[in-house]
Amino acid sequence: MSDPTPNQPEDVEANDTEERPAAAPVDDDAPTTQWTAVGDDPPDEADPLAEVMAERDAAMAEVADWKARAYRISADLDNARKRFAKEREETRKFGIEGLLKDMLPIIDNLERAVEHAEKGSDGLTDGVKMVLRQFNTTLKTKGAEPFDALGQPFDPQVHEAMTEMPTADYPPGHVASVFQRGWRLNGRLVRPAMVVVAKAPPPAAPEAAEQAAAEPTEEGEGT
Repeated sequence: MSDPTPNQPEDVEANDTEERPAAAPVDDDAPTTQWTAVGDDPPDEADPLAEVMAERDAAMAEVADWKARAYRISADLDNARKRFAKEREETRKFGIEGLLKDMLPIIDNLERAVEHAEKGSDGLTDGVKMVLRQFNTTLKTKGAEPFDALGQPFDPQVHEAMTEMPTADYPPGHVASVFQRGWRLNGRLVRPAMVVVAKAPPPAAPEAAEQAAAEPTEEGEGT
């Protein structure tokens, strides 16, 4: 019997003769694993760039909408300013049209009064008084009325003092004479009354008082 080959285990033949496990049977119905190629996106994953672009488009559409609104509002304001300016100018020019229509009959009556006066007709004074009453009535319908100041305490808010007058007919500090009547429009002062304010008269001189007392005695003696 020959020696075994060097560096070769003695049980090689024994190992070669050992039984190896059989391969597992193949099951045709078992699920198979599908692999995705490198570089392909998952079918359900959203595109970030597409979302950003959609948000940008929505923002730009909103900006365009607000810009259009601003342009419309600016145009409306400009038209309103022009309309108000036109109405203000018309009011300045034709604001007294209603008052003028009410005053025209009074002017007609004044012209008739002047015509009668030039012809030498009587009743001029009565005609002028009638026209004056018509004037006052028309102004009263518009809320304009004169106010009395004679005998009233002087009030610098509604009276304008021209001078003072010594008199015993009215108490000092009261209106003794009216140079020009004051007017109110719906309770608001339009023109103050120009008045003369009363003040106490100076005391009589003693000599004048004695002379005034002696005059009746002398007259009685002379008779």
